[in-house]
Amino acid sequence: MGDSKKPKKLAIIDGKSVFYRGYYAMSQLATKDGTPTGGVFGFATMALEVIRKLKPDYVCVAWDKPKTNIRKRLEIYPEYKAGRKPAPPDFYEQIPVLHELLEAFGWPLYELDDYEADDIMGALAVQAREKGLQTLLVTSDLDMLQLINGGVKVFALKKGLSNIELFSPESFQAKYGLRTDQFLELKALMGDSSDNIPGAAGIGKKTATELLQKYDTIEGIYDNLELIKDSTRKKLEADKEMVHLSKKLASIMTDAPLKLDLKEVDGSKADPEKIRDILQKLEFKSLVRQLPEVMRVEEHHNDPAQFVHDPKAKTVLVESDKELDQLNKIGKTAYVFGRSAGTHGRKPTWLLLSGDGKTTYAVNLQKISAKALSSQLSALSSVIGYNVKNDLQIFIELGLPLPEVAHDVLIGSFLINCLRREQSLTELASADIGYEGSPLEELSDDELVQKAGEIIAIVKALHKDQEASLKDMPKVAKLAREIEWPVIPVLARMEYEGIKLDVGYLEAFNTELEDQISDLEQEIYGHANKEFNIGSPAQLSEVLFDGLGLPTQNIKKGKSAYSTAASELDKLRGQHPIIDLITQYREVTKLKSTYVDTLPKQVDDDSRLHTTFALTVAQTGRLSSNDPNLQNIPVRTDLGRRIRTAFTARPKHMLISADYSQFELRLAAFLAGDKELIRMFNEGADIHAATAAQVYGREPEDITKQMRRDAKVINFGVLYGMSPHGLVQATGMTYDAAKTYIDKYFQLRKPLLEYMNSLKEKAKTDGYVETLFGRRRPMPDIKSSNFMVRSAAERAAINMPIQGTEADLMKMAMVAVDRELKAQSSKLKELPKQLLQIHDSILVECHEDDAEAVAKDLKRTMEGVYELPVKLTVDTTIGRNWGEL
Repeated sequence: MGDSKKPKKLAIIDGKSVFYRGYYAMSQLATKDGTPTGGVFGFATMALEVIRKLKPDYVCVAWDKPKTNIRKRLEIYPEYKAGRKPAPPDFYEQIPVLHELLEAFGWPLYELDDYEADDIMGALAVQAREKGLQTLLVTSDLDMLQLINGGVKVFALKKGLSNIELFSPESFQAKYGLRTDQFLELKALMGDSSDNIPGAAGIGKKTATELLQKYDTIEGIYDNLELIKDSTRKKLEADKEMVHLSKKLASIMTDAPLKLDLKEVDGSKADPEKIRDILQKLEFKSLVRQLPEVMRVEEHHNDPAQFVHDPKAKTVLVESDKELDQLNKIGKTAYVFGRSAGTHGRKPTWLLLSGDGKTTYAVNLQKISAKALSSQLSALSSVIGYNVKNDLQIFIELGLPLPEVAHDVLIGSFLINCLRREQSLTELASADIGYEGSPLEELSDDELVQKAGEIIAIVKALHKDQEASLKDMPKVAKLAREIEWPVIPVLARMEYEGIKLDVGYLEAFNTELEDQISDLEQEIYGHANKEFNIGSPAQLSEVLFDGLGLPTQNIKKGKSAYSTAASELDKLRGQHPIIDLITQYREVTKLKSTYVDTLPKQVDDDSRLHTTFALTVAQTGRLSSNDPNLQNIPVRTDLGRRIRTAFTARPKHMLISADYSQFELRLAAFLAGDKELIRMFNEGADIHAATAAQVYGREPEDITKQMRRDAKVINFGVLYGMSPHGLVQATGMTYDAAKTYIDKYFQLRKPLLEYMNSLKEKAKTDGYVETLFGRRRPMPDIKSSNFMVRSAAERAAINMPIQGTEADLMKMAMVAVDRELKAQSSKLKELPKQLLQIHDSILVECHEDDAEAVAKDLKRTMEGVYELPVKLTVDTTIGRNWGEL
């Protein structure tokens, strides 16, 4: 292990303090079934970092024994550590797992009655010095600095997981301007609020340091009180007893009855098999390759969780039509990885294909004919890849028939755990299969060909690894097979097709908006009595609160000024006409810069706009649209409608919107088993008017528009965990009225309330919630001690199964529509095309003569996509542009 001439090294880890640091740094981390693992991950990461850097010969862990550890110090000072909050429940839940990991590492854990972890570390450090060992103390507790000497160094963990500061006698002196033996004196003088050590009131670090530099020790200071300036002397005199008491409290006891047994702490006693099993069970794949040699299992080439690129694997370059006949060896299923210079498959450059993962064919798409390639790939029926949607768009561009998707490792990873941050192929490969090569996203074409076999091997290894995980999650595996994989080709075609944008219309609209913005500016300047930058929060704050003197009560205050965020300005509604003008100004300028200015720059040569639909952004499984985001154009405002008017059908064509009516609410009624709500939906009742009538105890004909609006807010808001405060903001009701309204609502909708509570319970017990079709969302935050974090998790636990089931059904509808339109195409002038999916609706383009028939097909197909006890209703509208729909 170490050099025989150098003293051997003992690392002593302050278990709970390192575990705490990891727990708070990685609070979101959980396994795919929702078991929290952040503390264990943080501990393991930091411990392994220390082992790698320090290469100790011996390792052990000191731990604070619950309840008894501070008894001795409480006898000295009953207020010691008073006010410390207990750790949250999911902190303690992880401790047995940590003990299991330590056992596998072969690191003994020491805890004793009446001694804190730092006392145990102190006792072991003293004994280690006697044995001629170099001791390395690993902790986030700076109390340990008093133990530093020639044979003892402290590795203090700071913020994050990799920030470690080394303290030796020299570096301590450089940082504090004191000797290490003066650290305890420093602490006794200035106290420590985290441990409730009193010190001398009013004496801070700077004064305490200056006193010790001059008078050396506490005794020296008190011997020379008459030389110290009055204000400081009075503080020292008043708290003399407390200073001496603090020194006693902060002093590390090195007399713990514990014998350092070098055989017991021998760092080479790891059990590699056990370590691997625990790390795999905890899904800490990235840590496997950080293990020091002594903890590693011998790598076998058939281990799917370890990336191995077979050196015998070969890459065959295909750069002419003559060489294409080699591709007929590929068979029915291929690993695939494509590259194009343009977006959505335009200007394709390379296609990597492999049937067995051993021979990879690198096809230069710029040098072969698509027709020849098509005939050679006629047997290919399914593909496995990373972000296969991109590969399928290359197939579309080349005019090749689209194979089915057998597996997509990007989406597979997200389905297994949707909280994961790693999404690039390099990140997935690094975290899951131990890949240590250069980033695969930045390869030149030559490097891509060089690494072709390696890329395919990575996709193959990730596929194997994910298949093993999905075996333990049969519902998720079925969801992948029946919903996620089939929707990928549909999305590939939608993105490739794009939607026509009337650029001239938007340019004219832009001029109109510039005039509108100019008018709003002049009105705002008039009220402010001066010109200023309306977009500057600081200048706006000054105008509103200093210039116009608007009330600042309940308005959030930043470092330098009161906030002018939309939520804060809402509190000032009705106080001054400038508030509504600013809101209008913000809306118009935002829409102008987000859509009117930018959309015309994003069209292709045919004036078509191509968005990208991502399957791995929203944890509910909803599609998200980006570059540009077409799902966020405001629906209910005139400006939003004007922008949508620019999206048009081609000449002699029509756009059809097919929209699920009250989709989430119907699904909530079904999932909650609310028979009355299901009955109302199935009878076609006006659900919001009926709800208002029930809450107010009136006849439906006596319900006002405002009452119906309030009922609509609560019907939808409740699915997002709406509170009385939220209802107040949305409707303008008083707080008491909103509270009464919600209470009455839940008396009526008791099954819904019970269902929502059962989801919170499921999240707590199982660690995850799921949709009707088994899509999972881990819920590690449901047990958080932080009220805000926990409340957000509870809202997500309620919303995800409803919104996620909606997303799953929507994808099924898109696949069914795709199939149905093809089946009906012989009766139509031409094949209609799906262009966009906007939450609950699908936008289709078809020939104008087919519009009525296609609208009927859409309605029938979408309403019958899955048999539920609640009726699904689809509304269809037909128009020349999206604004008319």
